[in-house]
Formats: sequence, structure tokens, C-alpha cells
Amino acid sequence: MKKNLYKNILYFLIALPGLVLLINKYQYVAISSFLLILILGLVFLFYKKSITQYHSEILFVLSIIYIYFILSYFISNQTAGNFFSYRFLRYDGNFFFNYLPFFALAIPYFNYRKVTNIFFKFIFFTFTFASIIGLIEYFTKRFDLFFGVQNREEVFLVLNNTHNATGSVYAVICIFLLAFSLLENKKYVKVIYFLALFICLAGLLLTRSRGSYIGFIVGAVIVLWLYYRSLVKFFITLILMLAASVPMILFTGTFDRIKMIFDFSEGNVSWRFVLWERALYLFTRSPIFGIGFGRYNDINYISRSETIPNLNLFVGYPNIAAFYMEPKYEFSFSHAHNAYFQFLAETGIIGLGLLLFFWILCYRRILRGYNLTRDGFSKKVFLSSLGGIASLFALSLTENYFSATTVMICLSMTVSLAIGLSWQKSLKDDYKKISD
Repeated sequence: MKKNLYKNILYFLIALPGLVLLINKYQYVAISSFLLILILGLVFLFYKKSITQYHSEILFVLSIIYIYFILSYFISNQTAGNFFSYRFLRYDGNFFFNYLPFFALAIPYFNYRKVTNIFFKFIFFTFTFASIIGLIEYFTKRFDLFFGVQNREEVFLVLNNTHNATGSVYAVICIFLLAFSLLENKKYVKVIYFLALFICLAGLLLTRSRGSYIGFIVGAVIVLWLYYRSLVKFFITLILMLAASVPMILFTGTFDRIKMIFDFSEGNVSWRFVLWERALYLFTRSPIFGIGFGRYNDINYISRSETIPNLNLFVGYPNIAAFYMEPKYEFSFSHAHNAYFQFLAETGIIGLGLLLFFWILCYRRILRGYNLTRDGFSKKVFLSSLGGIASLFALSLTENYFSATTVMICLSMTVSLAIGLSWQKSLKDDYKKISD
């Protein structure tokens, strides 16, 4: 009994980040739960001295990325003191923090199925509950708890700092709920999942995050295609979903916000064009290696619309490999508002190529598990992860979501657990074959 109790407590602690994805306003809570996983991983790595076979290839690539980004950081005249500072890890260097679950959850000291089950229960409960409170606030016009003003508009933040952070992770959770809804066999549970999906979609719309809307649509398309693999069923379901979303869009007052996606003259969109132009110019200065990891924010521009910085501060071979070397360091949430351009500017073709290769490797590993398994729960987790990765690729077109803490903690946990679940399932299948 005591052994089972200790195991349940351990599983609860590992899945704990699922409860704190919507409170980055109080970042120490999320950081504490995150650090707990890392500490447990280190302790059991010392005890077990092994990682799962399925994680090894992925961690090898991720380790190369870490080494490359660290070298890029130091070669561009940045300090060791800054590298280990909270400000750097909170802003420019949060990539290093956000991908650590891939390492921490690779040590096979727990039951992946049980932890993954708890983790998904945590996130489904948290996001559905927050959406219900948000809808009550919205319709009663009491914007006191989970709403805040951004860009002169009331938006659904929950306890996050920005509506984009909330929107991005809501888009991913809605993808998870869609996958679970489609694959659930029990009718009453399927209804519960669809109801939770409907409620969380309303929460997503209330965030007013246009990039998150796009991220959800792309992820949903991938989930529906992988589930049906039939053009007729795929399009019928897609049309039905779009039709069902119309009343929700009207009730949440987000129709005008959705129309703004196509308004390229709108202030936030036009400013993104300036930031993208800056990033692409920096990429042309150093296309192979980039100007240095974490350096995009450090460059001063004389005017808001200027796109070409002081070229005397770059050292190397222009248009081949030139690093930004000014000993001035700015830590902030500012970025290129496009993850692909951000990594191209800072780490060049090599850096972005390695990062995309890592995510494609994860996608292929999980897709193989999804195609081979007959286990209902595993299939749900695999389909959720595949849709989540697709959503991340779409989200990253408008923000630097490859490094954004809120959505990356969610996906790092989910994808790493999915890989572990695939490994655990393969061990059981091998054991059955031997037994037979």
C-alpha cells in the first residue's frame, strides 16, 4: 500500500506542470514545478543510469542544438554571467529552459502511461475550468479575475502576462481535446470531451489572439486528416466544425478580430513586417551561422521603422558569417514575431535547420507509434502530440513560439511523454511476443 502511495505521489509531482500552464504571471510557481521534474530526473538518472531507447536519438540531436546555440552565444561576445542569469533564461535564453523536459522525462523511473493520463486530466480540467470562469466574467461584464486590457481591448488572460501566451496554449489544448474526442469509444465520455472542447474553444476565441486561431486551425486539419484519411470524411467534418463555430464566434464577439487577420494595414500586422524585414536583413549579413544566439534584441535602431543597424558593430565576413559584437545586452520579451526568422537571424541556416530537424524527428517517431498501436489511450496521446507539433509550426509564423515558455512547457512535456509511452508500449508488445 505504501509503495503504491509513494508511486502515486511521484506521478502527481511529475504531471504537476499541467496545473500551472495558465499562471505565468506568478512564474515562480511554474518554475518550481518544472525544477522539481528536473531534480527528479537527475536523481533517478544517477540511480538508473539509463534513458529510454526511443529518447536517445532525439536527445542526441537536441544536445547538438544546445551545444551549437551555446557556442553561438559566446562567440558573439556575450558573458558567462549573463548566460546563467535569471533575466537571460527568462527572456532571450528561455529556449534552454523550455526543452529540458525532453531530458528529464527520458529516464524510465516511472510508468509513462499513468503519468501521461494524470497530465492530460490536469490540463483538461484546468483549461475547461478557466474557460467557464472566463465565460461567466464575459457575459456578466465583470472583468475582474481572468480578463485584462491589451491593445486597448478586453482579452482573456487567465493568470498569464499576455493574451498570446494564453491563446497559444489554448490552441494546443483544444487540439488535444479534439483528438481525444474523435478517438474516444465510450459515448458518454466522448460527449464530455466534445463539451470540454466547445468550452475551451470559446476560451481560445476570447483571448483575441489571431495567431492562435491560425495555430488551432492548422493543428485541427492535421488531426482530422490523420484520423479519417479520407477526403470525403475529412471535408464533411471540417465543414461541420466550421458551421458549429459560427454561433460561438458571434457570441464571443470575435468576428471582427478574425477579419483583422487579413488586414495587413492594421498596426500590429504592419509592425510585424518591420520586425521581419530586420530579421531577414540580419540573416543576409550572416546566413550560415547567424549574428549570435540571443542577439536580436541587443541591436539599436535610430527610428522605429529603420531596418538596417550600424554595420560597424558586426565582425567577420559580411554576407557569409558576421557576428554582432557590441558589449550591450538587452533582456526583454521583444523578438522578431516569427520563430523561423528569429532563429535564421540569430543562428543562421544551421541553427534553424537543426531545430526543424529535431521537431520532424519527434513527429516521425510519434507518427510511427500512432500508425502501429491499437491501444486507444496511446493513440489519443500520439494524435494529440502530432496535432500539437503541427500547431506549433503554424503558431511560430507570428511569434517566437519555438522558445515561448507557456506553450513550450506544454509541448515539451506532452511530446516527451508520448515518446516514452511509445517506448513502454513497444516493450510490452515485445514481451507478449516472447510469451506467445
